[in-house]
Amino acid sequence: MDLKMEDRMKRIAVTMIMAAVLAMSFTLMGAEEPKKEEAVKEEVKKVEPKKEESSVPDWIKNIKLKGDFRFRYQYQNFEDAVKDDTLERNRLRYRARIGLEAKVNDWAKVHFGIASGSYESKITADQLAAGDDIKASLGQDMRSTNQTFDDFFSHKPVWIDYAYAEFTPWSWLTLSGGKMKNPFHTTSELIWDGDITPEGAALQFKYAVIDELSLIANAGIFILDEIKALDDPMMAVLQIGAAVKVADFDATATLSYYDPMNLMNAESNTNEGSKMRGYVAQGYYWKNIAAALDASYTIAEKYQVGLMGEVTANLYDLNKTALGDKADDNLAFFVGVKGGTKALKDLGDFQSSFSYRQLGIASWIPFLIDADPLDGNVNAEGIKFDIKAGLYKNFSAAATLNYFWTLNKDFNKDKTNKDLILQLDLNYKF
Repeated sequence: MDLKMEDRMKRIAVTMIMAAVLAMSFTLMGAEEPKKEEAVKEEVKKVEPKKEESSVPDWIKNIKLKGDFRFRYQYQNFEDAVKDDTLERNRLRYRARIGLEAKVNDWAKVHFGIASGSYESKITADQLAAGDDIKASLGQDMRSTNQTFDDFFSHKPVWIDYAYAEFTPWSWLTLSGGKMKNPFHTTSELIWDGDITPEGAALQFKYAVIDELSLIANAGIFILDEIKALDDPMMAVLQIGAAVKVADFDATATLSYYDPMNLMNAESNTNEGSKMRGYVAQGYYWKNIAAALDASYTIAEKYQVGLMGEVTANLYDLNKTALGDKADDNLAFFVGVKGGTKALKDLGDFQSSFSYRQLGIASWIPFLIDADPLDGNVNAEGIKFDIKAGLYKNFSAAATLNYFWTLNKDFNKDKTNKDLILQLDLNYKF
């Protein structure tokens, strides 16, 4: 072989060996990079704090909590024409409520709420003179969750406001049992004071036939008193109606039947039981039919104007021998208008209403009606005006004026009582 050719072959061989070595080096270096990257990641994991899993139980996540607090100044001027006296008083009052809703599963919920409330602890001179059992005059005012600033800084009571369970097997049917919020459609406090929470069982049915029309059917049986040896005083209620929504107009109309039973069996050693036995002894009894209408029209998606109406008539054949002309005074009604923003959440939001009502002396059970006007009694008529204004998120102010007087002075020793109540409120919600 030629010497020059041999040198060329050696150079080519060396070049190929060097190329192979370099290729292997680059390959090994490339294989090390992922290992180094993984090592860095492992070191970072050691330094980073571990993310702890949520320790909140599922049942806590299924609970919703809500409440409100109201601070009130109240002025009242009550002219008692029968006693030829005028009661003028200024009161500071508060209302505190808190409630929770616990979702048990997809079709069952439990509701529980507590609220402040008045406890009548004062004994009148008439009670002392008559020698009444003191316990008969003491107890909670079930038509009020207000507590007056009173009694030398004493601790104030808190009551169970509601405690009930809901079972909703279908979206259009709800069954409830316990001490519940009013399950029936009303447009005012003509029949039900807003603070009353009846005790018993109820059914609520609302089925959408078409998008614009839903049918309503509600029913309930409520216990008024528990008696050992006699049938319990109770009330059965049946309500049917319809809800209509067409474009910006919506309305709900209902027809109801109320049947209180066994009222003469009420216990005489409790405040309300004693009053009920007194009514029955005088000749009063009730089986009522009631109609309610609430209609509103939305303007510019934010504002609403509306009409409200409610009427009830006592169908029971009252004892005219005992009651005389009072037996024919069996009608109560309410009419009102409303307007403002749909919600009351922020500064600039407002809502207002004006209404007129009459309550015949034999029209409805007195312990259920609005507690404020004319000391919460029937044989009354008057007007109510209120306005609410949003001040900030979940913070609002309100002013309410009630002016009521005796409807039929022939049933009031031919004299007319007058009652003016002004309430100024600050409301906080959460």
